[in-house]
Amino acid sequence: MKYFNSIREFFWPLLAKDENEEKPGLNPESKLVQAENLNKALELMLKIYESEGERSKNIESKASLFIGTISVLTTIAVGFTTILIKESSFKVSLFMLLLLLFVMTIYLVRTVWFAVKALERKSFFSLSEKDFLNSAAGEAYTRQIISSIAVILKKNEDTINNKVNNMVMAQEYFKRAIVVVAIYALSLVIFYFSQSNWVHC
Repeated sequence: MKYFNSIREFFWPLLAKDENEEKPGLNPESKLVQAENLNKALELMLKIYESEGERSKNIESKASLFIGTISVLTTIAVGFTTILIKESSFKVSLFMLLLLLFVMTIYLVRTVWFAVKALERKSFFSLSEKDFLNSAAGEAYTRQIISSIAVILKKNEDTINNKVNNMVMAQEYFKRAIVVVAIYALSLVIFYFSQSNWVHC
């Protein structure tokens, strides 16, 4: 069974299921951070918040790039194959090219599917003026902001992780599609020379 799963994973990778552990929330009254470290804790929390926002944007940029690249690849591959079908009689070599095109299309479709899922609009929370405009004072004020950031990060965790997982799957299928594209291009060259008069010279 393990051997079969390895083979299946090589040709058809699946998204691994996350085992989500329930994490306790952060109470604004919590004294986990000592008073003298509050400003440092706030600075670090803001950096984490900004880092997670950038991570989400980078994933979406990669997904958009994948979709654009795949559109070009598909257009070129289908164009070449259409020309071959029109100008060549049906042969085993042409059938193999069509089969490669089919496999490549499946991989490209899966890549686009996961890239689009990574771009899906989902609930994403961000800091607002309400998080900073509160009536607390001194130490309590800083703790309240830290708590607000922690809550937002926790709420966004599933959304960002979901984007990452979909992007990982898009990359896995894209890598396989690139291998098939390389085989397809090499097969086109071989097919061309097999039909060319050069081989008969």
